[in-house]
Parts: sequence; C-alpha cells; structure tokens
Amino acid sequence: MATVSIVLKTTHKLANEEFAVALRVTHERQSKYFVISQLITNQSLKFRCKADDWKSAEIEDNGLGKFRKSFATYKDCNVILESKLTEAQKILLHYESNNTTFSFDQFEADLKKKEKSVITSLQEYYHVQISILEEQGRVGQAGLNYEVQRILKKFRPNALLTDVNIRFLESFEYWLRNERNNKDTTISVKMRNLQRVINQAIEDKVFKLADYPFGEKKYSINKRLDNKTKKIAIHLDKISKLKSLNLIPNSALHFAQQIFLFSYYCRGMNFIDITYLKWKDIPETHIYYTRKKTRGQFEIPINDYSKAILSYYKDNFTIEGDFVFPIIDLTIHKTLKQQYTRKKTALKAVNDNLKKLAKMIGEPTLKLTTNVGRHSYATGLKRSGANTSYITEALGHATQEQTQTYLDEFEKGVIESWENKMFDL
Repeated sequence: MATVSIVLKTTHKLANEEFAVALRVTHERQSKYFVISQLITNQSLKFRCKADDWKSAEIEDNGLGKFRKSFATYKDCNVILESKLTEAQKILLHYESNNTTFSFDQFEADLKKKEKSVITSLQEYYHVQISILEEQGRVGQAGLNYEVQRILKKFRPNALLTDVNIRFLESFEYWLRNERNNKDTTISVKMRNLQRVINQAIEDKVFKLADYPFGEKKYSINKRLDNKTKKIAIHLDKISKLKSLNLIPNSALHFAQQIFLFSYYCRGMNFIDITYLKWKDIPETHIYYTRKKTRGQFEIPINDYSKAILSYYKDNFTIEGDFVFPIIDLTIHKTLKQQYTRKKTALKAVNDNLKKLAKMIGEPTLKLTTNVGRHSYATGLKRSGANTSYITEALGHATQEQTQTYLDEFEKGVIESWENKMFDL
C-alpha cells in the first residue's frame, strides 16, 4: 500500500534558502511530490520556509511534518497541512477498501479533484498560477501574471473562468484601449497572457475546450491587434554624445548612462539579464549568462568599453548576492515578487533618466530607453559592414534569439572587428 507524508522538499532550493512544503506519496519505493501551494486555493499563506523553520514528522506524527513556532503563520499553515494529509490518507483508504490498483496518475487526479472543482473565479485561478510560477522560480512570468490579474480585477472583479468568451475579450480590449489608453502592443501582451492562462485552465480541466474563445475564427489577437515592435535605433553620433557626458559618479543619471552603454556594448543585453548578472558569470574574458525570457545561452566577449564599466562597479560596489549592478539587494528584495517589483521600478527610473540625458545631449525629442540600446547595437553592426543576411535590425522579443543565432554563425573575431568599428567613437 502507498504511504503519504508532509515534508520539506529539500531536493530543490528556492530563493532565500527556502524550500517548498509538499505532500509526498510513496509506492513501491518510488515517490512523487505535490507542492502544497499548488493544492490549495487560499494563496494568502505561503507554504515555503527555511530548514530551521521546519519540524520533520516523528513516528507518532503519522507522516505529518509541521512548521515550527518560529514561522510567522505556523498555526494556520499547520491546520491546512493536517487537512491535506487527511484527504490524501482517505484517498488511499478508499483504494484499499475497493481493491483499486494504485497509480500515481489516478492519485494525483483524485487529490486535485476537490480543489479544482471549486476554482471557478478567474482571480482565484490566477492566484494559483502565480504561486506555481513562483515555486518554479519563473519570476518574470509570475510578475506578468500578477499585472494582468490586477488589471482584470479592475475590469471585471468578480469574473468567472467561464465568463471568458469572445464578447468578454472584445469588451476587455475596448476597455484597455479607451479607459486605460493602452496601445495595441500593450493590449496584445495582456491578451496573450490571458490566452496562456485559459490554455492552462483547459489542461487542468477547469475550462471546456469547446468554449475556447481564441483563434482565427473567434477572437484573433493577430488579426485584431498590431503587435509588431516598432524598430527603434539611434545613430552612433548620438551614442557618442551620450558616452561623452561627464556625470556625477553614483548619481541616478550616471547609472542610467552606464546601463544603456553596457547593454549596447554587450550585444543588446536585456535589462532583466543585466539586473541578475553576477560576478560568477564573468570568469575572465567573456560574460556567460542564460537569458531569463528564453533560457537561451549567451557568451559575450568583454571589450575595452564593457570592461571599463565592469571595473567601475567592481571597485565601488559590493552587493549581497554577488550581483554586478546595484539593482537587486537580497537583504531587502527577499522574495521573487519583491525582486520583480524592484526590477520594474529600477527600469522605469533608468528610462526616466535616459529621457533627461537625451535633453542634455541636445536631443529633447529623442525617445531614449534601454530598448534603444539593444536595437542600436544591431543597426550599428549592420552599418559597420556586417552582411545583412546575418544581421536583423529589430531586436524585439520575437527576434532576439534569431539575431543571436546569426551572430554565433560568424567566425571568431569577425564580429569583434565590426564591433570595434562602431564602438570606437
């Protein structure tokens, strides 16, 4: 017969030295874990903690591990843990009394059946998905889910999953465009996120496939919305002016300047990847990192320009967590949500200060943002002599990986020679 217990899942460490609490079912020496936060609809409590805050089950506890008193919400959480263990034990007893052959798939279906049956609220389902993404460490996607959930709450706070039909989507689009003044690209991002969540709801069997409202003959995001990223790039002379600005070290304007130039000198590195860049990613002559959005692997040679920026931050900052740039501080931004919020506020501050820098170089109408640095790199590389069959001017989300693939196809040293032409301003 299978056995169940509540344990701390120490096989996978989360952020801040924490581990997820899980229900472990064991059958014939094989075990499967079900993270508690994914089994409940109440997302106000967090079922994750450090090892010191956890008390493993003793023999007399019948498999019930618990939070220690040092954990802030230990009482409420332990009540839920006990109820989840009891539910799992009842399922196993039902199998035994009915001579049902045990299977992990059937157990999982029975375990989640009760919770899924009560998830009818769109807001509640978003809560569950955000929790799952946070447990997986997918901070960017969790943050986007949170943003769309917040917007949907303002649009239709009591909406059910079953309310999401073609008319709902059309009304949501109209509201975003006319009440919140969103452009097509922004509306497209929100609609695609909602589509992703509905797809997951179908997979979780809480939304009927027959009622799916998206598609070419229903609500078509591609047909209704112009979601192409506008190509934005500036000429090298403007980058030269920006580089020449003599700004007060450690000031907000200086930081914005350095972030923009670092992205430009590092082949259009995205802001979120700059945020999470660590010194261990820079062993000697190259920067090695995994792009947060696509999980693509990147290897960027350090040139004299990026080296100067790195040296400045190496000499002037020591940041908890081994981060290169003073954006995330693990003593302050402890949770993934806090880190995501900090990244967003930092990005806004950088972009706001880039607008000020544009005025300082005599270009008050120039829309200078971190994305401009990424696009300008590709454009500058092309203008420096790179074959157009290998380089694309647009470095939007859809083309970043394609462009990187093109860059990887050059012989070693060829890209660097072109980069030297455009960096040597």
